[in-house]
Amino acid sequence: MSSVLRSTRTARRGALAAIIALAAVLLLGFGAPAQAGDNVGQIAKALTSSRVYVTSGAGPVLSASDQSEINAALDRDKDADVRAVVVSNDVTGPQVQQMLVAVRERVGKDGIYAAVTADGRRMAATTGQFSRPEINQLITQTSGTPLKERLIRFGEVAEKKAEAKAHSSTVGMFVTLGVVIVLVAGAAGTFLVVRKRTREREAQQMAQLKLGVEEDVTALGEDIARLDLNVMNHDLHPDTRSDYEHAMNSYDAAKRATDKAARPEDMLAVTTSLEDGRYYMTATRARLADEPVPERRAPCFFNPQHGPSVKDVTWAPPGGVARSVPACEADAEAVLHGHAPDVRMVPYGDGRRPYWDAGPAYGPYAGGYYSSYGGMDLISGMMIGTMLGSMMNGGWGGDGGGMGGFGDGGGGGDFGSGDFGDFGGGGDFGGF
Repeated sequence: MSSVLRSTRTARRGALAAIIALAAVLLLGFGAPAQAGDNVGQIAKALTSSRVYVTSGAGPVLSASDQSEINAALDRDKDADVRAVVVSNDVTGPQVQQMLVAVRERVGKDGIYAAVTADGRRMAATTGQFSRPEINQLITQTSGTPLKERLIRFGEVAEKKAEAKAHSSTVGMFVTLGVVIVLVAGAAGTFLVVRKRTREREAQQMAQLKLGVEEDVTALGEDIARLDLNVMNHDLHPDTRSDYEHAMNSYDAAKRATDKAARPEDMLAVTTSLEDGRYYMTATRARLADEPVPERRAPCFFNPQHGPSVKDVTWAPPGGVARSVPACEADAEAVLHGHAPDVRMVPYGDGRRPYWDAGPAYGPYAGGYYSSYGGMDLISGMMIGTMLGSMMNGGWGGDGGGMGGFGDGGGGGDFGSGDFGDFGGGGDFGGF
């Protein structure tokens, strides 16, 4: 009896295992990306050479001539590039989504991949071309028609949509291009105008600067000529002759540098030579007068043509702060007695103004005169509150779409469930 029970139990267990195995097969089969008997590879292979594939679960709903007609119609819709799979009426949304995503990846081509039930009542599609609402709109436009007509009609409306989108994109591109061209042309025109005005302004500033520097060079030359020493005179003291020749050489160097100057920065060499020549003219006069050669100091701040300074005085420009500046004897006395010093006025605009308020072009001009006496530290201190001072503070010197509705689905583009009611709730089926 016990052996009979054991046999019965064994048989039941075997039957149960068989049922479980069968259930697993059925579940796996129906949960796979295609209907039983139609795997993804088979569907994808068929859709590489055909526009429509009828699964075995759908049954003989389309004759060979029907399929041929659908193929011919969808072949004409080049922009939409529709491929369709006919599935059974009881297929679920997740099954269709999984199947179409996998097929699309296997086929490896862009376009629209659609699934429609055998009765033609429910349809869904996936694509990277259109958004989910756009796909649903196309599906809705074809609802209520028989299977064959629906597939052909779907291709037609999808093609029109693709053409309209391409046209809109082209128009938008040309509009954008036109706007860009206008903006670029406007920017280029503005740049050219600004550059022309800048060059004209710089040329005017350079011309005025050169005129002012030539005045300084001429003043030194006239000073040398007035002294008119005969360096060949044997009675002339060698030190006096040396200083006078040094002054003349500096004058010649300043003239050459002025002739070559093309930018404000080039004037640095000119005024460096002028400062040198001015000192040696002062030394020459002292020797001729049998006086001690003066200390070599920075040029007179008020007018570098005056030569080396003799002392520092406290002075403030109109409305400015007081500062210590080097001055020649005459200008020092004027400032100490409350009088106006003899200021170097240079060409500027339609008139003349102090060189320290004649714009950044005079920066190198001033730099050449004072670079040997503390450089920028000295100049910056003297120029506080002036136009050159403000300038010196800044320094000077030379595949498509996201998946919706049907879950993540592997990112195969937008899904639109259209009238596939159980595909996750209508429009939530995003682009498929």
